[in-house]
Amino acid sequence: MDRQEQEVLKIVKLRLNLSDDLDTLINSYIREIGRRIRHFCNITKIPDDLTDVWASMVMDAVRVELPNVEEISDSIGDDAGTVKIGDTSVGGGSSSSGGMTTLKKTVIDEVVLNYKVDLIHYRRLRW
Repeated sequence: MDRQEQEVLKIVKLRLNLSDDLDTLINSYIREIGRRIRHFCNITKIPDDLTDVWASMVMDAVRVELPNVEEISDSIGDDAGTVKIGDTSVGGGSSSSGGMTTLKKTVIDEVVLNYKVDLIHYRRLRW
């Protein structure tokens, strides 16, 4: 885990008041969202200016995909079964599969697109 990923983890844990027990899980989201940012922007390294945006994206993805984890549901508020990002609303529900579903992949794609206004400044053209 590099310095920037550690900073994102620190921000996410602070803002969501998460324990160290969830570090491995949160790190998986940090890596995935980081890859999506790099892919969307066509860059190899995420600029330091995007660290807070990256952390916010991870928090949104975690809240949508893990609403049944007690520490995370506490950060969502009264409507813990549903999370709204932009104009997209997703219900938590219970899932018996541990793998990533199509819904979850769509949710993470939506998270990236909802931050498009923040990411577009760093986007590079492919030649």
